[in-house]
Amino acid sequence: MDPENIAFHWTTIFFRELHALGVQHIVISPGSRSTPLTLSAAVNNHFKKHVILDERSAAFTALGIGKATGIPAVLICTSGTAVANYYPAVIEARKSGVPLILATADRPPSLRSTGANQAIDQLKIFGDYPVFFHEVGEPNANDADLNRLKILAAQTVATSREQGGPAHLNFPFRKPLEPSADFLKKVIDENDSFQSSNHSWEHKESLHLSAELHGIISSAEKPLIIVGPTVPKSDLTTVSRLAEKLRCPVLSESAISGQHSISGFAGFLRNSSILDELKPDLILRFGFQPTTKGLELALQNWTPDHHFHFTCTDAWHNATLSSAKRIPWKGRPIEWDEITPFAKNNWLESWQKAEQDFQLYYKKSVSDEPALTDGSVYHHLTPQIPDDHFLAVSNSFPARDIQLFGKQQPQIPLFLNRGASGIDGLTSTAIGLTLGLQKPGLLFTGDLAFLHDTNALLNRKLLDQPLVVVIINNSGGSIFKMLPVEQHETFFKPYFETPQSVDIEKLVGSYDIPYQKINTLQVLKDFDLRNWINRNSDLSIIECQTDADASMKLRKTLWSF
Repeated sequence: MDPENIAFHWTTIFFRELHALGVQHIVISPGSRSTPLTLSAAVNNHFKKHVILDERSAAFTALGIGKATGIPAVLICTSGTAVANYYPAVIEARKSGVPLILATADRPPSLRSTGANQAIDQLKIFGDYPVFFHEVGEPNANDADLNRLKILAAQTVATSREQGGPAHLNFPFRKPLEPSADFLKKVIDENDSFQSSNHSWEHKESLHLSAELHGIISSAEKPLIIVGPTVPKSDLTTVSRLAEKLRCPVLSESAISGQHSISGFAGFLRNSSILDELKPDLILRFGFQPTTKGLELALQNWTPDHHFHFTCTDAWHNATLSSAKRIPWKGRPIEWDEITPFAKNNWLESWQKAEQDFQLYYKKSVSDEPALTDGSVYHHLTPQIPDDHFLAVSNSFPARDIQLFGKQQPQIPLFLNRGASGIDGLTSTAIGLTLGLQKPGLLFTGDLAFLHDTNALLNRKLLDQPLVVVIINNSGGSIFKMLPVEQHETFFKPYFETPQSVDIEKLVGSYDIPYQKINTLQVLKDFDLRNWINRNSDLSIIECQTDADASMKLRKTLWSF
């Protein structure tokens, strides 16, 4: 084979194998050293390709696709700092169990540590965060190396999915990087002759529990189910079926169906007397560590007879240092047939009574507040979200406020980046969710989180579904108002709250993106979200300019229930 064609042939074989394994999405950032990777993806029409200028935005978009589908998207970038820009999303993918594949181009070993341009040390650049790393080696056309490359594709996809996290493949290339025109045409013709992949992502085998555990669950008088964030495609019907069988309450930070889900726990579990009254004798916890403060307080204070943690990944999630026993769930269906419940008849009703009492207090507190608050935005907009949408929420206050103020609709999936809880890449993640789910969505985000990811606005052209970004602009990092540092007024605003003076309307206008400003409570009450969605076919922005002090006051009112 001509030397100019070997690198392109090498990457073509790799991507054909990924296609056969069911990979669907490729996210490409432009570059020179990655030419063989980019061309091989570009000429394969079986993939959905998304070209994104900023590597950090690209990585979070791929993360969103993995969250939505449970299938890893493949990232392609050139060598040097382009690779390093993937790091925040790599961390989030590992910490939240999301499959992701990074195909990073590199200089050949002969140019490393020589001062060659754009050559940095990319070997294990992400440390221990990837679940799999492989230095692919320079392209070679012999059968043994090509067979290893095929095995590598299978190894990468399987490890990323089974262990839940990013897999990093480092591809060194030496020039020439571009194939000849004749060879390129030959590969295009061959690709067109391949049939679309009929690879089916197998159903996970059911988890069977021991007779002893069945007995413990069956004999509990006050069982409680807690659901934190989960890995993509977790079988939450398993949780709903158990709740129905046990007739027990469910406290969930994920959207979950069933009549046993309790809302308002983010407020009423801060009450010590209610916390004591609702103490369970059995906790069944699913997924990652819950992040709601009320749940954190509960898990710190409750010492039930039995506590079992059904884990999403092999990572430990026990920040409250409980005595929970770990059971490797990994989102699988669970067989509950042998459970014969013994829960007290008034146990669920006790939780529902606390829920109802809090809701009365909540409605009065919200209606008595004349200012436009963060909470009123969730209160008025979440009930208007259409059933066929998804909901995404950024970190900081939005991740907490959605539990306190939002009306959870079980048919609407809820997505958060709670692995590392960063405020970076959240708009990009929502775009990835839209691409992966192929359904419209709505993102609630703070002003700082939005500004942190404005490069995502470049990617509007990728969307063929409505995505509404609701910016809650409370003039900076209001979450720090929860902390004692707020008392130090001289330093609080410039170093912690960091209010920004960006005119978001003009910023969004420069991208020609539809924009709506909401700056009073009456404007919010009059706003028709569904009509807005129907009028905008892709990315649109709603900025809600809220009163930070009134918002904090309202939160504290609800926390003091």
